[in-house]
Amino acid sequence: MNLKGFKTITHIGTTTGAAGSNRALHAYLTNDDAAAVETSDYFNDLSDRLKVGDIILASLDLDGSPALKNYIVTDITSGVVTIDAQTVA
Repeated sequence: MNLKGFKTITHIGTTTGAAGSNRALHAYLTNDDAAAVETSDYFNDLSDRLKVGDIILASLDLDGSPALKNYIVTDITSGVVTIDAQTVA
């Protein structure tokens, strides 16, 4: 995980209007490919900055075959961050 490549772009809004229910949009740049980023525990170092429902726009494999993938944070339990890749219906 490249902590220097991670940046919060903006806070999107809130789902309920309650304090603390906002979600964020993040950008992430890395030389790691999708297979590496999608391994369990990859974003654990950011567990204190992420919330379930946050979106991560990831620019991957910048030193090889660059690609863009979008992820959503689906769970954070005891510092373990779980993400899912964007799915298109």
